[in-house]
Amino acid sequence: VQLGAELGPNWEPKWDPNWWIQTGVTGIPDWCNWDSAGRTPMVTGTSVLGLRFAGGVMLAADTVGSYGSLARFRGVSRLLKVNDSTVLGASGDLADFQHLRQLLEQMVIDEELLGDGHSSGPRALHSWLTRVLYSRRCKINPLWNTLLIGGVHRGESFLGYVDMLGVAYEAPSLATGFGAYLAQPLLRAELERERLPTREEARELLERSLRVLYYRDARSFNRFEVAVVTDKGVELEGPQTLEANWDIAHLVR
Repeated sequence: VQLGAELGPNWEPKWDPNWWIQTGVTGIPDWCNWDSAGRTPMVTGTSVLGLRFAGGVMLAADTVGSYGSLARFRGVSRLLKVNDSTVLGASGDLADFQHLRQLLEQMVIDEELLGDGHSSGPRALHSWLTRVLYSRRCKINPLWNTLLIGGVHRGESFLGYVDMLGVAYEAPSLATGFGAYLAQPLLRAELERERLPTREEARELLERSLRVLYYRDARSFNRFEVAVVTDKGVELEGPQTLEANWDIAHLVR
């Protein structure tokens, strides 16, 4: 009453629907804010496996996009043919992977428009992606992905890794996600031999590793794709279905 008297006899309170904008108090949870929405992965993909073999490189990944623990999208391709010598596999946030795919597709278009016959090889693309991911990490707005880049350029096979922090390296066998714990030991055991596996041996080994992940990783799926890179180019195979046997599942504790 005293406040109304000070403001005048005709004063009456008015509700302003935009008060939260003027005061800076939103009351909106963090996951709804634009500033933080891109910093938490929503729909994600799990492991990607990569292996060098005699004559090229092979990558494999399943086709599920998980929304939390729900296998929401079961036909998502996470292997990308960049050009005739390079293929990329991505785990992590699928929206960020779509953004990277747009960047790579535009890069390929720009290279073709130059008309000089040059195209980036797998090692160059690995270096470029390392800079892109590290740049986003430095802006505290990372692309929530772990990538495998494989290819053959001038007769040399290449298999590289880069994660959301820009950590990058190359190796004869690589795996992301749970595959780094469950599948990588299987791949490394094969590479302890004095020679690289043949294409058929590499394919069999990757399928066996994907089957182990299907049994043990709750975010994996039994449909998968395989990308093979040789001097002849890139071949994408699948999606195909793994044969699994759950007869002894009730014995596992």
